[in-house]
Amino acid sequence: MAAALAAAAFGKKEEVYGFQTLYRELGYYISRLEQYERALKFFDQAITKTPHDRRALMGRAWARSKACKYEGALNDIRTALELDPDDLVMLAHKALNTYLNCEFEDGLVQNTRLIPKRKKPDYFQMGAMHCADAIENCLGERAGRPLRDHYLIIRKLAWKKNFEEQKRFQPKSRYKKKKKKKVILPEKFNAKGDPIVPLRSVKNIQSLTSNFYQSTTNHTDPGYETQSIVDSIYSQKSEHNIEPPKIKFPYRPLQRYTSNIQNYMAEKYLDTLYRDKLFLKNLPNEPGIACPNEAGTEKILLLAKTGYKTVKYKQELLRARRPFYFIKYQEATSSGALKERQQEQMNKLREAAKKDAEAIVTKMKEALQERSWRTVLELGEKLKTYCELKSKKVLPDRENYLEVLYDTVCQAHYDLKRINENQLEWDQEKRIYKMLGLHLSREPSTDSVIQQFKGVFIDWKKQVNIYGDRLRRATSPQEMCWLYHELSRFHTELKQYELGRVYARKCMNEAKRIGNNKWVINSLLLVMRINIAQHSKNDAKSDASEALELAQTMGDKQLITFLNKCRQVIDKVAFDEKLGPKVLMQREQKIVEMMAGDKMKDEAAHLFRMMSAMPAARRMSVMPGIRITDDDDGEKKAMAARKQSIMPGAQKPVEFDMPKTTTKGKKAAVKDSKGVGFVELIKYHIDD
Repeated sequence: MAAALAAAAFGKKEEVYGFQTLYRELGYYISRLEQYERALKFFDQAITKTPHDRRALMGRAWARSKACKYEGALNDIRTALELDPDDLVMLAHKALNTYLNCEFEDGLVQNTRLIPKRKKPDYFQMGAMHCADAIENCLGERAGRPLRDHYLIIRKLAWKKNFEEQKRFQPKSRYKKKKKKKVILPEKFNAKGDPIVPLRSVKNIQSLTSNFYQSTTNHTDPGYETQSIVDSIYSQKSEHNIEPPKIKFPYRPLQRYTSNIQNYMAEKYLDTLYRDKLFLKNLPNEPGIACPNEAGTEKILLLAKTGYKTVKYKQELLRARRPFYFIKYQEATSSGALKERQQEQMNKLREAAKKDAEAIVTKMKEALQERSWRTVLELGEKLKTYCELKSKKVLPDRENYLEVLYDTVCQAHYDLKRINENQLEWDQEKRIYKMLGLHLSREPSTDSVIQQFKGVFIDWKKQVNIYGDRLRRATSPQEMCWLYHELSRFHTELKQYELGRVYARKCMNEAKRIGNNKWVINSLLLVMRINIAQHSKNDAKSDASEALELAQTMGDKQLITFLNKCRQVIDKVAFDEKLGPKVLMQREQKIVEMMAGDKMKDEAAHLFRMMSAMPAARRMSVMPGIRITDDDDGEKKAMAARKQSIMPGAQKPVEFDMPKTTTKGKKAAVKDSKGVGFVELIKYHIDD
């Protein structure tokens, strides 16, 4: 009504000059910039204002085709052909979009009919060839025998169906409740705080239990003997275990079972783009996506969802043109020249991967000889990531490189348990204090070991997740020792001492099982550090004694000296009254003892006695960074709380009222969105 009154008062709103061509040409210009989604808005506006503009319909059909919206493109082409049925350009677009929409038979018919009308340029001839090629890939001789070669399970299903058809029909109640199967979550989703168990151990346990159940169910129970005709006709064995008789089958399936069949197929169709597909798929579950900027987070999630759908749709289109069974059959029946070229290419990839891996191993060994332990750990992580990214086909000696990695990292941690005899006694104790997690009065600057690990930021929670996933896939004992040790170290840094102790004990047990005493020493030092952090002095002493006995067995004199020094440091450590009044008194006594002369000592002691009589707010702290408060402050707060009355007081003016939180503010407060490094998620997907 208001719009009608405004139009009556001011007249009809004038259109932009040249609106018949303005929006259409803007759409064409933006399409040439390959911004098709944005160009579609201008084409929509142009067609709204001029519905019978063939050029606008053609432009929108082309933009929709580029944006993978083939159904909409075909609708626009049909509308344009109603205006001019003999337009060969639109007919060529229609045949092309029909092929892109995976309607190969219709596309073949359209292109074949239009070949006599236009032979050059050969759009229709090439379109007919593409459609015929796609049909041959799906159904022709070049696709092989997929039902025979790939899906061997079809034989079993067909045999079972034939077996069931011979049975008499037995009615079943429609209202009978079905028992719900219990869903057993994998180890990855265990409750927080539980130690991670490698899949190798889980498989061993399952195999043992399956053997037990087989042994208990194989014997015949007289109570279950057949007692009627129905029981004699129908076996009590579950139908799910029915297997066809063993008949010699001359063919073997080309497609073996793979646990990551989705990634394998995505790599075949998308090449290196499949990594971007995995990244977009896992992006909503990444911790780094949580950000205080909620609007930006929602926009990123929407872009990830749209991108994943587009890539997945493209993969399905490519799969429709070249099915997976066709690709596997062509690989199996490829010519000798093609196999030679593929083998040459694979040899080049192997040589390049071998050079890169050997370069990392060489640098790691050199760093170990130079006693640059931080560099050893960084290169070890780099080598592990590199070996995970390379398949066994590209890097056949991957296990050998990983064994070198585990031994080198173990030796690096083992070499840290040393003392420099040329240093002073206090400098020697500094290294032990730092290694056992004890506090130092000032940051040391001369010890090379402490300097290497000084000022290094590590996201411990992220490392725990990474090493936890690796532990689930671990198979070799050396790898499990390394992962147990690192997880124990990470949990100790996060002050999760119970989990740290569990992983250290697991590392110790695994190392004892394979006879690797160096990992036992490393794990014992971690347990010693955890006991000291929990103020368990006697347990730390017993761990040091156990490590000392093992060192004497190994005959390592430097390690024996280090462990003896550790026992002396543990004896000196005082855990009681941590940062309490006694520590302050000890600090004051040490300051008094440092004074030169009896007169200065008396003056310093008198000064401390005067300071103790003053209020805490006016008193100078003798320990930097520690604020001293009076005990009376807590009592004053408690008295103020007890004086509060339950009777309502005078109403406050409006200007003193606190602003009420809105629902949006409450949601923002409840939602735990912390700023995590989002760049870490996308750094491998940014072009340099």
